[in-house]
Amino acid sequence: MPGAIDRDRISELLEPVVTGNGFDVEELTVTASGEENVITLMVDRDGGAGLDELAALSRSLSSVLDGEPGDEDASGHDVVSALPTYTLEVTSPGVDRPLTAPRHWRRAAGRKVVIDLATEPAERLSGRVGPLDETETTLTLVTKSGKGLLTQSVPLEKVRVAHVQVDFSEPGAAELQMCGLDAEQIEARRKGNK
Repeated sequence: MPGAIDRDRISELLEPVVTGNGFDVEELTVTASGEENVITLMVDRDGGAGLDELAALSRSLSSVLDGEPGDEDASGHDVVSALPTYTLEVTSPGVDRPLTAPRHWRRAAGRKVVIDLATEPAERLSGRVGPLDETETTLTLVTKSGKGLLTQSVPLEKVRVAHVQVDFSEPGAAELQMCGLDAEQIEARRKGNK
C-alpha cells in the first residue's frame, strides 16, 4: 500500500510552480490508487492553455516532485521524504465545471451559459457571458430577443449555480463584442481557438 501523501505539503510544493508559470490552481486532489498515489492538479489561466503548455507545466511539476534525496524546498523541508510513488495528472477544467469565481466568469466571456438564481421563486437565465463590472460583483449577460441583442445585469451573489453550455452555433461579431471580446479574440474564436 502506498505511503500517504500530505495534500497540504504537495500544495506547498506545487502551487509556486503553477503560479510562476501563469496558471491558477483550481483543484488539487491526492488519492491512493493501488500501489501509487495519484496527484490530480486542475489548472487554468486567462486565455486557456493548450496541450503543449500543460505538458511543459507537468514536466516542471514533476521535476519538483522528483527532487533528489536530501533536497530541501524553500522552507527547508525534505522534498523526497514526503513523496512515495505517485502519478501526476495535470488537467484543465472541463465545460461542466461550475462558474464560481470572478476569474471563471472572465474566462468564459462570450460563451453560452445557463444560470440558476437563488431567488424566490427560482429563476433560470440563459445567454452569453459578458463582462464583469469593475468590482467583479456583477455580470453582464447578453441575450437575444425579437428586438435584437439585450443585456441584463446579474449580481454574482444571486447566482446559485451556473454552467457553460456546449454551443455549436457561431455568434455574430456584434454579439461577441457586447460580451467584451476584442477583434483578436473574436478572430481566434472564428478559427476554433475558443
